[in-house]
Amino acid sequence: MKALISTAKDFLYKTDFEWDKEITLQNFHPQLQIFLAINGVFFNNRESKIRDTFLTGQLLIWRLCWSWIGFISFISVLYVSNTLFYLLYQSTLATQDEHMIRPLIFPMWLPEDDPYRTPNYEIFLALEVILIYVVVLTFGLYVYILFHLLLHYYNLMDVILIALEELFDGLDESVVALPREDPRRQAVQDELNIRMARIVRWHLSVFDSVNDISSVYGPTLVYQVMFSSIVICLMAYQVAEQLSEGKIDYLFGVLGIGACLQLWIPCYIGTLLRNKGFFVGDRCFYCGWHETPLSRLLRPDLIIFIQRTQRPVAIKFTGLPHLQLETFSSIMSNAYSLFNMLRQYK
Repeated sequence: MKALISTAKDFLYKTDFEWDKEITLQNFHPQLQIFLAINGVFFNNRESKIRDTFLTGQLLIWRLCWSWIGFISFISVLYVSNTLFYLLYQSTLATQDEHMIRPLIFPMWLPEDDPYRTPNYEIFLALEVILIYVVVLTFGLYVYILFHLLLHYYNLMDVILIALEELFDGLDESVVALPREDPRRQAVQDELNIRMARIVRWHLSVFDSVNDISSVYGPTLVYQVMFSSIVICLMAYQVAEQLSEGKIDYLFGVLGIGACLQLWIPCYIGTLLRNKGFFVGDRCFYCGWHETPLSRLLRPDLIIFIQRTQRPVAIKFTGLPHLQLETFSSIMSNAYSLFNMLRQYK
């Protein structure tokens, strides 16, 4: 058991990974090939602070993605195995009773027939197992890709912060007093323009990518936000009803936790993106421009960039409130109100 846990930990944390060797997307984080086309953009510049920050962020994404996949797989296996174990118990150990009903993963009712008789039972059991498999592949992968992409661009804003800190490093400040036509001043001006253009390009890529994600996932997110409060309320009601009868419905309890997580993840990451976007503007204001005369060469660019950062980085779509923790709190409050209403009018 210890060997299995150690192997899983080494896989998640990449403890056997050689950081000093050549690093590419293929051998570090293959999932990034889904949307990142520039292979090795931050991987092989070993003298830059950006490399370590980027690789550390991608390693965090790697662990979180596998954790989510493991959690979704655990819920699906729990539902299937619970039914199969109970069915095995009925077949081998339980006292045979003419009123004993074979279990289904999800209880069913038919208006003109008995869903628990043969062959209805076998057909519905197979269909429910297939349904769980489809849900894991679609919904689990949907949330996985969503927060994978958002965390990547959150990590990219950390890279922007480092680039702002290094904006004026290693440049000759005395060239400010030289004429504009002087080659030394032109060289420093060109280097500053290259650095600032790279920062602006990364920052714009964050906005463009988040807008693209919103347009692709927007309709799904609208339904997710609209119906999450009802789904969470019904799951909580089922658990509460079982508790009132002296039973613990752990299956619906775990499923309820999953329902809350699938909503909390995008809302929490949306809040992180919004706060990090504002923090980029603060970092630009305190990047040291007031301590160096080189800021005269970039003053208009810095002003425009700071103004640009006042626009929040948000996941938005028609009919969808911004995905933030405030949205999650509102949905959970609605779910609790519906839950109290159901309990009151039982």
